[in-house]
Amino acid sequence: MWTSFFLCAALFVGILYGPGYPLLRGLGLRRALCLGCAPIASCIGYGLFAILWEKAGVPCFWGNVLGSVALAAAVVAAAGHMLRRRRGQGLRRPVATRDLLVLCLYIAVGLAVCGYIFVKSLDTPASFYCRFDNQTHDTLPRVFIDTGIWSPLATSLGAESLVSPPSYYPAAWHILAALAYSATGLDLPVIFNALNTVLSGIAYPISSLALMTVLFPRRRDVILAGAVSTMAFACFPWVLLLKGQLLANLISFSLVPAALALIASYLTGPGPIRWKGLIVSAATLAVFFGLAHPNGLFTTLVFVAPLAIRRAADALRASPRLSPANPLRRRWVVWALGFAVCLVLWQAMLYAPPLQQVVLYDNVGNLNLTWPESFYAAAALSLYPNQPPQWLLFAVCLTGAAALSRRGRGWLALPGAYMLIVYAVCRCTEASYTLRTFLAGFWYSDPYRILCCAELFLVPVAAVGLAAIAGAIARLASGRHRQVLLALVLALFSLANFSPCYIPPVKVELPKGVEEPHFVSTEGTAIAFMHYLVTEGYDLGQEQTYSAVEEAFVRQVMGIIPEGALVINQPHDGSVFAYGLNGLNTYYRHIDTGEETEQSPIIREGLAAIATDEAVAEAVAATGARYVLQLDHDVSLDTGVWLIQTNEDNMKNYAGIDAVDEATPGFKLILKDGDMRLYAIE
Repeated sequence: MWTSFFLCAALFVGILYGPGYPLLRGLGLRRALCLGCAPIASCIGYGLFAILWEKAGVPCFWGNVLGSVALAAAVVAAAGHMLRRRRGQGLRRPVATRDLLVLCLYIAVGLAVCGYIFVKSLDTPASFYCRFDNQTHDTLPRVFIDTGIWSPLATSLGAESLVSPPSYYPAAWHILAALAYSATGLDLPVIFNALNTVLSGIAYPISSLALMTVLFPRRRDVILAGAVSTMAFACFPWVLLLKGQLLANLISFSLVPAALALIASYLTGPGPIRWKGLIVSAATLAVFFGLAHPNGLFTTLVFVAPLAIRRAADALRASPRLSPANPLRRRWVVWALGFAVCLVLWQAMLYAPPLQQVVLYDNVGNLNLTWPESFYAAAALSLYPNQPPQWLLFAVCLTGAAALSRRGRGWLALPGAYMLIVYAVCRCTEASYTLRTFLAGFWYSDPYRILCCAELFLVPVAAVGLAAIAGAIARLASGRHRQVLLALVLALFSLANFSPCYIPPVKVELPKGVEEPHFVSTEGTAIAFMHYLVTEGYDLGQEQTYSAVEEAFVRQVMGIIPEGALVINQPHDGSVFAYGLNGLNTYYRHIDTGEETEQSPIIREGLAAIATDEAVAEAVAATGARYVLQLDHDVSLDTGVWLIQTNEDNMKNYAGIDAVDEATPGFKLILKDGDMRLYAIE
């Protein structure tokens, strides 16, 4: 199975980079930008062709989606090559060996850290994690395959219990999973893990390399240090694999550095701004983040704002059209005006009707710190509950911020600092709803999304810090052995930061409803702590909402009942994941009732009375359901393992299904194992 996993990961590399790289080369982008932005171009192609085929009424599969994008990329690449030849530009220079070595370094560090934190933590390549958001993430790729509709503008859970019309959902991640499943037929959990591995260990480091190359084109030491700083922060991207899971954010945030590199390539440098290219790039990125996750767009704007203001200040200061006494020649005036403009635009976006559902989301989870504790957590980079602090990394970031300020590039530290402050606000019990909404509304006021943004922005700052430390040591050594000293600094920092040492604290059972404390006494590194969390979360040997034993029972059920037979289920018992992960045609695919059919409330509230209540019998007959599945028969809320969103009130919604047992008239027990049951509806 591990062979299938690695082959699937290799397939995803081809899916992400195969069409996008030659397309962008055909458009004339530099190689580093092409590599970093190739997944962006590929995902846009897959998303747009998925929409096109849906509008044309043509079912999607890997051939017409991947084939269409590959053909379009080949045409653009060939046209660009011919145009350059016609202009006499000829072929570009060959790739420098040192550039290849730097690329390999970024990928090697990325895969090493990803291998330790994520891949090594999996029991099997088919390990899975049961969290609330996975109801959607596990289900959508299966729906795409079953329906042939892959359009992000027409997504649904495909559940018979719902009447919700198809709607928009940022589904780039799900389209990629569907592509691989359509091409290989591998188990979806294997595909999910392979995709997350490629995004975390390959796409994100290459994306970061693109940004470092654009920001520091003449600083080879900073670019090399970026290979280490990219993976040095403990939370990103691993928190997105633990909380939620936030897989749409994973693909969006992983490619934010490449998006920043693309925009920065037009805003940095001595020459005039190429406005046409900048506008086209901005529009292209807006499409990508719409397909992946709009959070990434607002994250990009936070970084671009100080960059644009800095560029405006430089241009006005050097402008021959302004008199020496003109206040616009003063940098602080331009910064003040730029800040005011950003404030107005920010406020306008907060009130934009399409964003209200996101902005006004009242996220009260993890509001468990005081102001001093919040800012201590931000300063210590102890951003996840129980996480050991990263004081060494924080000191490196401070060094980098100081070095940037000395070179007149202090603006590079502003986005990361801003996001750390916003994180502190989102974790503080005393922060008002209005303040959190204003600062973090575009990220659902979620501290976990915010901390990912902060760490993304701090990567180049930390790289400058590591290079500055190495440079200071080299100056003490009379400027000799600079490269050796840089390698030594990076090696020593890596030994301290990436050490695989963590001793978990003794677990204490907390009263129901009491959140775990953020700070506990721990021993070890934050990186090893994340490895520990992933290992715990993906451990199939532990009892989960949808355990390995329950999944095996579902597989047994699928071997007994006719293929595609509709099964009425109680989604809270873990069967909410049975369709997405295993393909069992379940009636309920979400623990929330949502916009349901007329039959759904009758079934979930009164199924046990099917033999005596004609309305129930008619409702079941209308669905065509023939079986009932229970994975936690007669298991109480206190003794079972449930999603954290499960409570007494929403369990009552499914009382009619829970009440079915072997003695209930109208049902025949056909399979039993422990507290798991399969009944035939008679």
